[in-house]
Amino acid sequence: MPKLRIVFGLVVFLLVCGCTQDYRASIASDMRTLALSDDMVLGIRLPGDNWQISSEPPMTLVEEMAEHIEHELEEKGQLANPPTREQLKNAALKKLQSDEGYVFNPATGAHLDVDISRLGEGDVAPSARGVENSARYAVSSLEGDEGVSAVVAQVEKARLAGAQYAWRISADYKMHEEPRRFVGIVAFASPYWVYLYYTDPLKNDTDYGEMEEMLRSAVLGFKATP
Repeated sequence: MPKLRIVFGLVVFLLVCGCTQDYRASIASDMRTLALSDDMVLGIRLPGDNWQISSEPPMTLVEEMAEHIEHELEEKGQLANPPTREQLKNAALKKLQSDEGYVFNPATGAHLDVDISRLGEGDVAPSARGVENSARYAVSSLEGDEGVSAVVAQVEKARLAGAQYAWRISADYKMHEEPRRFVGIVAFASPYWVYLYYTDPLKNDTDYGEMEEMLRSAVLGFKATP
């Protein structure tokens, strides 16, 4: 009987510990973290001080988005009363703040945008094929974006620690005739869709390789449900 009590007590202890463990338990201590929701966090290993992580968009991206919005307005013939630069920047900031966070190199403008979307009530979790289809749709969206041309892309199965399914997009393209490189990870980590979108303006030879290392290190950590 005493042995049974000891075993029972040990089981209860393990269950309690398992239910209350911190969501960062699966994330290495040398990683930087970005809170994505109340119960999920992204852990990622930055290669050096040239990269920063923040919940706010970098100013270089705000400026780029403001210019993009201006081009869109011009394309639609809506610049009869052109907005001021400040208005364009405010519109860009509002659009970018829908993302949960950013990893970026302020010196070159290379940036990883991190976004999530929770399943709505009654929504069914996607299959692996559903996640693949979402990744392919993202390629179509890129091809139709203002100023984008000469897109060469491929979609392949990938791995993102903490996600049930993940697919990778690799693309080279031109933005207003300037070469760009894009890497996207579309994943599902129940109950969230997760999007990691990297844009490289190809200002140096190291950003892309360093981002590849960061994406390989990326972990989605969850707080255990009591």
